[in-house]
Amino acid sequence: MSSAEQEGDLPPGRQLVRLAIQPTAEAFADFKDRALNGAAVSVDAADILCSIGDEEAAALTARVVMHAAAEGMMLTATALRVADAMIDHIQLLSVRQRSVKALKTHLLKQGRKSQTKRRRRNLRGFYERMGADRTFTMKQRLRAGVKAIELFCDATGLFVIDTTGFGKRRIRPTEAVHKWLEQQHARCELLSPIHLPMIVPPRRWVSPHRGGYITKHPGNRLVKQANRKYHEQIRDVEMPAVYDAVNAVQSTPWRINTRLYEIVRSIWDGGGLLGGLPERNPQPVPVRPVSDDEEVIGRWKREAMNVYDANNKQVAQRISMSQRLWIAEKFKDEEEIFFPHALDFRGRVYPIPVGGPNPQGDDLSKALLEFARGEPITDQGAQWLAIHLANQFGQDKLPFEERVDWVFANEAMILDSARDPLDGERFWATADNPFLALAACFEWLGYFENGGDWITHLPIHLDGSNSGLQHFSALLRDPVGGAAVNLVPQDRPADIYSDVARLAQAKVDASDDENVRLWLDGKVTRKVAKRPTMTFTYSATRYGMLDQIYQTLREIDRDGQHIDGDNYAASFAMSHVLWDSIRETVIAASAAMDWLRQAARVMTKAGKPIWWTTPAGLPVLQDYPNTRRDMIRVYHQNKEMRLIVHADDKGIDGRRQANAIAPNVIHSFDAAHLMDVANRCHAQAIDLAVVHDSFGCLASRAYEMRGILRDSFADQYSVDRLAELRDELLAQLPEEFHGQLPPLPPFGDLDIEAIRRSEYLFG
Repeated sequence: MSSAEQEGDLPPGRQLVRLAIQPTAEAFADFKDRALNGAAVSVDAADILCSIGDEEAAALTARVVMHAAAEGMMLTATALRVADAMIDHIQLLSVRQRSVKALKTHLLKQGRKSQTKRRRRNLRGFYERMGADRTFTMKQRLRAGVKAIELFCDATGLFVIDTTGFGKRRIRPTEAVHKWLEQQHARCELLSPIHLPMIVPPRRWVSPHRGGYITKHPGNRLVKQANRKYHEQIRDVEMPAVYDAVNAVQSTPWRINTRLYEIVRSIWDGGGLLGGLPERNPQPVPVRPVSDDEEVIGRWKREAMNVYDANNKQVAQRISMSQRLWIAEKFKDEEEIFFPHALDFRGRVYPIPVGGPNPQGDDLSKALLEFARGEPITDQGAQWLAIHLANQFGQDKLPFEERVDWVFANEAMILDSARDPLDGERFWATADNPFLALAACFEWLGYFENGGDWITHLPIHLDGSNSGLQHFSALLRDPVGGAAVNLVPQDRPADIYSDVARLAQAKVDASDDENVRLWLDGKVTRKVAKRPTMTFTYSATRYGMLDQIYQTLREIDRDGQHIDGDNYAASFAMSHVLWDSIRETVIAASAAMDWLRQAARVMTKAGKPIWWTTPAGLPVLQDYPNTRRDMIRVYHQNKEMRLIVHADDKGIDGRRQANAIAPNVIHSFDAAHLMDVANRCHAQAIDLAVVHDSFGCLASRAYEMRGILRDSFADQYSVDRLAELRDELLAQLPEEFHGQLPPLPPFGDLDIEAIRRSEYLFG
């Protein structure tokens, strides 16, 4: 495994750093020479850069920029990290000049501890005692960091300071870096601060700080929570179900799907774009129109910005692609690999290694993996394989029987995809998830040729129907929302996205607004409504929906112009229509979200962060502090840039607390459901793949897992979880604030027990 701070020490990383040091050091020397000879340079930057050697400054800058580019860090954070690395070097060099023994002792202690505020204070005290403390202001640090990055970028041409479509600045690698990667075959070790999969089972989590990787490393924690007091408090909390669930998930053995890997390798090496792989060449930026019309120019600017951003993302995607293939190559001969897991602060389970193929990655990342332990598929399992296969082609809203029929109707094309994926009809490439579809085609061919004795290793996934609304509907026993997301038995799967789209289309047809009527003639499709509806229960704003609709239109337009007019104006108008349509469809969920926001405001008024306990027993802390925004002016390429530095301030940010409470509570509830499912599956020896509200197992065990999913969900909401949350909040509030906590929204008459009979709760 490798952490971000170790990345520059890997062999390919060292090679690129060495290549970059000489030209960068020369640029530093030239800058320092001009500064010492009275040229007009930044005095703040010179204060730090003139205190360190040229090669040392160059090496530190190269390492930090590599890490920052891989992490997608903003310019401000990167510049501060560069400056702090230099300051650390300056101070440690000063300590060494005074006492080599003191330096060695200090470095040994450094390697065993993680960064905390207390440790940083102790570090400052150590430097002061050794007479090595060098204190610089935020302005000095920021300007020195930006200047160092500018010199590095100009001298090497490997990275650039780029401005995103939202006016934010970050460091991104140039095409030269990608070419270097391909030439050196250093697929992932160069730019990404990665953790790798393990080839032995991970260490079981037995405490909040012990588990996962066998090698000890600073900052190892079960729960990723920035608040130090949280970790102190949960140390003594008994939560066996939480530990058992994470251990169950990370104990699943995986292996690389070598057949799929060889196909992807062939496509990528051949420069093809099949299956949605990143494009090798940038898209052309549209030509500026010859016009004085501000609306026309504004539309061109938006389109040009989108193309420019897309081209920048393509560079990162090509590097990511090389990384995934490198890791697949590295582990393809291992019989078993494992992914240690940890939790976010809501309790959601995540794999720690995410730089390559992983169970929660995108289409390709998941398709490159399969279970290491296989079983005969059986004829019943083949039905679930057919359902899974149909789902990858967008047939997931049909009844199960019709999905199976769809597979048999298209069996010739499916078998052709498996037998000749590159030179055949390429039916698999038309799927919503092309590589997952191709992996399923291979599996169907195995069943077709060997029958129920075929040993299957493929994960079959069953997905929730809008997980957020499922949990809200169960929370308030809402029969309307529950029926819309399959909490009740139905002959056909309900589809809330289509329901919202139909309501929005009716509003469009009745509207007189010019921009709204751009959506006439059935243009409000399910795809347009899906993202806003999916994110509504996670506190998406109407403005956020505007961006989602606009991005969806861009995707649809690849097959031809969808709207006869300006996409942005149409998206703005549709954001209002969809916002109203969603609220009218999920009334009870809106009421629960409003109650949670009001409760969060009361807690903030009382000066209290928000604690609650998930149904699995995990304590959750939501504590967003107030932040202070300081603006610092720096200069890059003879232009002034205004960079914003965020720092924690006193008090609690009430706005963030209120906006975040609904999604955080619901995420913690779906995480608790996942934990219970993981423990039940482990008890029945079912290997499990999880992506929050999506559960995968072997096709031969899918029927069993579906029963576990339904029973676990019904059991979780057989008690009043919202009342439990209210009681926990009351226990934290001073008595004088109890009366300000609003009454709970009313319950509906949804029969929770009916969930156990719902065919399409997951599927």
